[in-house]
Amino acid sequence: MLIINRYMSVYGGAETLVKEAVSRLNALGVTTRILTLNISEEVKKLCLGMDIVIPEEDFAYTFRSQSFWQSLGIVKEIQALRRLVKKHSPEFDVINAHNFPASWVVRGLRKPVVWMCNEVPNFYNNPKPSLAIRLLRNVGISFDKHIVNRDIGFICVADEYNAKKVKQRYRRESEIIHYGVEYDFFSQNAGKEETIQKYNLKNNFVLLQVGMLSPEKNQLKSIRAFEALKGVIPNLKLVLAGRPQNPYAEMLKRYIAGKGLSSDIVFTGHISKQEVRALYHLCNIALFPVKTQGGWLAPFEALCAGKPIVTSTTMGAASLIKRQNIGTVNDDFIASLRGIYNEYNTYLTMAEQARAWVKENITWELFTKKMIKVFEKTLEGMPK
Repeated sequence: MLIINRYMSVYGGAETLVKEAVSRLNALGVTTRILTLNISEEVKKLCLGMDIVIPEEDFAYTFRSQSFWQSLGIVKEIQALRRLVKKHSPEFDVINAHNFPASWVVRGLRKPVVWMCNEVPNFYNNPKPSLAIRLLRNVGISFDKHIVNRDIGFICVADEYNAKKVKQRYRRESEIIHYGVEYDFFSQNAGKEETIQKYNLKNNFVLLQVGMLSPEKNQLKSIRAFEALKGVIPNLKLVLAGRPQNPYAEMLKRYIAGKGLSSDIVFTGHISKQEVRALYHLCNIALFPVKTQGGWLAPFEALCAGKPIVTSTTMGAASLIKRQNIGTVNDDFIASLRGIYNEYNTYLTMAEQARAWVKENITWELFTKKMIKVFEKTLEGMPK
């Protein structure tokens, strides 16, 4: 199994998925290799013993979708990944592509390809794109449709939301396979007191959002909900845990400073898994106002800690969370947070019940079994 992922630089959802899949495939005797442009020391330690190949040329972890020239920079990355894939693909039976542009570098290889579509490529995340960016995006979408429909055998997604997005763009059905969650890790209450002291959170009612500071993760919505409830919920604090993506992160800090909220909102920057776990356990409510993509694992990680969660209706995991009644799905975060605070013990009980459901149903073992069936179908040469 040849696995392609653009970066293995930040241990987020996509990197967790790759690591967990490879670990279980290796345990089943399936030879795997990861091709990526960059891997951080943090991720290397978490992926010890795995076969990981990077190009000789150094590619720094960066965003490529803020401006026209940044977007064009992806071409060099595609070429580098493409060279790696052409060199290594003859040794493997199946190619498993992950984040864009992995879905493009398989073009014309004539190998069975399964695409784990964490999100349908959007090609920019600038809220005010220039004409050049909009034109580039249109070209990118046309090319994307052509490559995916010609060279991708199966498309897998984590949820109904992305299945609909795949259907809209490619006019194709996809396999819905829920990602797993590291329940044994995130259910452990470790490091809580040290983290409370580090961020001065003692005796506070803590709202937490975990995820890269970006327009898609939509931290501004959490900030505005906090602003509206600061005088309603005593000792309220908001923690935003994640690597900053500028200019969005800078905008958030300017907004907070202008509202006089700087002393009550904590930016942690990029932190370890251990500290993220501690934050889940010390918080009172976890927030996920995600717009259209990303962050699928985080709500389930919070539920592993037995904490109430609130997600937007547009988040990929929202349909599953609503269907199983394991969290609050509502775009009115102010009303939802007020309701949870007023009946907090009731919602804690619901979160404990949700925790048990997650333990049984959102596992990497189930994910791997279902993915193996898709790989087998692909090898059998079933039609797209």
